[in-house]
Amino acid sequence: MKKLLVVALALSIVGCSSGSKRADGTVVSDSKSGYRLRAFEEKTLANGLRLLFIPDNTLPYVSFSMLVRSGSALDPKGQEGLASMVAELLNKGTAKRSATQIAADLGNIGAEFDANAAYDYSVVSASALSPNADALLANVLELATSPSFPDAEIERTRKQALAQIARLPDNADSFADLAFASYLYGDHPYGRPSIGTAKSIRDLKKKNIIQQYLKTYRPNNTILAVVGQMTPEFKAKVEQGFGAWQKRDLPAMTAPATPKIEGLSIRVIDYPSLTQSQIRIGEMGIKRNDPDFLALRVGNTILGGAFASRLNDRIRKDLGLTYGIGSGFDARMEVGPFAIETFTKNASVGQAVKEALAVVEKFKTEGATADEVTRVKGYLKGIFPAAIETPEKLAFNLLLLRHYGIPDTYLTNYLRDIDALSVGEINRAMAKALDTKNVRVLVYSKASDVVPQLEPIVGAGKVEVLPAVQK
Repeated sequence: MKKLLVVALALSIVGCSSGSKRADGTVVSDSKSGYRLRAFEEKTLANGLRLLFIPDNTLPYVSFSMLVRSGSALDPKGQEGLASMVAELLNKGTAKRSATQIAADLGNIGAEFDANAAYDYSVVSASALSPNADALLANVLELATSPSFPDAEIERTRKQALAQIARLPDNADSFADLAFASYLYGDHPYGRPSIGTAKSIRDLKKKNIIQQYLKTYRPNNTILAVVGQMTPEFKAKVEQGFGAWQKRDLPAMTAPATPKIEGLSIRVIDYPSLTQSQIRIGEMGIKRNDPDFLALRVGNTILGGAFASRLNDRIRKDLGLTYGIGSGFDARMEVGPFAIETFTKNASVGQAVKEALAVVEKFKTEGATADEVTRVKGYLKGIFPAAIETPEKLAFNLLLLRHYGIPDTYLTNYLRDIDALSVGEINRAMAKALDTKNVRVLVYSKASDVVPQLEPIVGAGKVEVLPAVQK
């Protein structure tokens, strides 16, 4: 499932391959020689901004992808949703233009603009046809570096966020994700909702938004990739424009240690009208820089990271309990979750949970087979090009690699490194990472239907039940 599958992060030009060039400048390489990408230019400006230029002449366009190295995990306690609010307001007004004027000006040049916040970072992106490159640059510069956060737009955005939060219980999949994060991480920033809570959104002040923007949207806290058709003159304009962005001393931004999970416990979020249940089963996983990252990607693909996986074969194919089930390590700056995600009718919740736990336990104790490893290696190598098939995908992956401190050799050597993994290495990594005795199970359902099924798993009276209310 897309939220849980390990993301194939990114790569660089450092490939040491020989191969046949395509018209777009990429090099087709095999697993023995490595994988090489189109050339790109990288530099750091005097104000600390890391800048990448990725030429692409296949289409007449230019795009900007800007990664700010701060996300919702840095929202102060009680101000959940702050990073998301800042991102949402970037194009809602500057000292020069109103939100209406900005929307009209972007529309006049056929430009797209978007900004959002994830746990570990925020992303601003924009694109337009290359004849409008200068106008696009001017817009991105103004919106990203000098938003004014008008009072009326803050209130409008606040109302929209509150309406989204109020609707969450009816969006079972998203609500279960948030409830599971809270259950697994508790008061840790990863356990707090990126979109905020009704109380935190109501309490946010304009000064909070401005302070957070000034603290995080700084050139020395940002990596920018520019993609598409570009002349030397245009690149000089980009450097000059963003080079004028004033840097600031960055405050220490550290996250507390992730909590330790002890024992198997189950929480049911009660929503009496539900006839189908959302199920999340998980534990603490890994950081993105974990040396076993690639081995765990192979192992998890066998376990539940693809349609042809043990979890899907057992829970969907053999037992018919669901239309889909997936698992994954969501590796982050701090320890991210390992989670299994599925849904089933209320009457089969207990069976689905027990069977999923049994599949994980069997994998931990017995490991993958040589045939499974061979099959999944072929699958992962086959889908690898899709992760970087467009210059924009390459750009975003390059930003992520730099953010997480992963060398570009992660992708230049990806095919070789996948091939080099042994069955023993994969099984040792999975056995180490999977802690089947210390697990959290979250069920979003009608409590009276599912609690009797879940009590035999943890004991009578030990299933925690909470109402589906966002405060």
